[in-house]
Amino acid sequence: MSYRVVKVTTFYRDFLRNFYRLHPDAVSMTYDEQYTMLMSQGYGWADFYARELRKIGVEAFEIVSNADHMQHAWAREHGSDAMGRDIVAEQIKELRPDVVFFQDSYIFHGEWVDRLRQQVPSIRLVLGWCCAPFSEAIQKQFTSFEAVIVCSPGFRPALERLGVRTHELHHAFEPSLLPLIAEQNAFPNVDFIFTGSIITGAGFHDMRQMLLEHLIECGTSIDLYANIPRITPIDLLLRRSAYAVCRGLESIGLSGLAKSLPVIGKAYGLQEMPRRPEHLGKLLAIAKPPVYGLDMFKALSRSRICFNNHGEVAGDYAANVRLFEVTGVGTCLLTDWKKNIGDLFAVDTEVVTYRSEDECVEKVHWLLDHPKECEAIAKAGQRRTLREYTFERRAAEFDAIVRTELSR
Repeated sequence: MSYRVVKVTTFYRDFLRNFYRLHPDAVSMTYDEQYTMLMSQGYGWADFYARELRKIGVEAFEIVSNADHMQHAWAREHGSDAMGRDIVAEQIKELRPDVVFFQDSYIFHGEWVDRLRQQVPSIRLVLGWCCAPFSEAIQKQFTSFEAVIVCSPGFRPALERLGVRTHELHHAFEPSLLPLIAEQNAFPNVDFIFTGSIITGAGFHDMRQMLLEHLIECGTSIDLYANIPRITPIDLLLRRSAYAVCRGLESIGLSGLAKSLPVIGKAYGLQEMPRRPEHLGKLLAIAKPPVYGLDMFKALSRSRICFNNHGEVAGDYAANVRLFEVTGVGTCLLTDWKKNIGDLFAVDTEVVTYRSEDECVEKVHWLLDHPKECEAIAKAGQRRTLREYTFERRAAEFDAIVRTELSR
């Protein structure tokens, strides 16, 4: 049974802004030229799923819905005046897929997906993705999918209570990036690093913030490449107003209107009234600008140890992408203990875990004081990831999920 699949995603706005700042000529390129250049950056999942699916005979395509310059190029080349999500709908109409996989299921869900089915009769299966905090409102919108793929079993109960079928699929690492990471790597060799976001609020990174601050207070040196939102009082007022309007419209049955409004819609998926981040001074004082794609991998590969702490939404389960990024580049991973971590990696042999602030500090210093053991753990973790947690393996698992759903 052959099928055609389109995966729709979004990239971080900061990554896209930085990409077009560094490559200003890309704005005038064709859609295909921009696509090739953008995917070469190795950001997120890039086009790794499509590449691997094609190898096993699946017609696979990728759409980055918020790469505006690239999307507008597609619209121009196809004589369309569509904007935003309407461009995505037209792209899907042209590709006539059997399967659509929305990696960003926080923007694409609910009524929009229902309308898409009507507009594109070739669609037999629509899959969603869940690996981040979601409000009750968003959770209910997931019923528009035949099934939702989750990165952790912790997301399954809430969705299955709504009657949504779920499938588990972990993140991955792409081995073909390794030679690119080694090329012209100007990042310095360091002992301890963290790359990622520090976002406060329900389900996000309050514990991560606290742990990083504790490490700094204990005199632990860490290279911090972090996305730390700087929210001004005006920003906070606007976000709170949007949240209040969104909840008000929802309460009178106008959820569709709330989601469609340009500013208000961004607040639709929030779980609580936005609040201003507090006590970030220690982190802001040492934080360097965030790094993405190949630059992130290059920075990680230059460090002996990388800190990891899951967002609160992960609950009892290890699931985030950093598990595989860090081990994939051959750096020793220090991560918070979760009850399933032993199912993914051998603890203290392939990764190192901690259960408290003090144990985290203790483990960092033990690893730094035992460089041979640290290096051995790093190499063992990399072997495990390159053997079991590649996009080639994940694409095969994804294909099995699709075939199971299509055969129902």
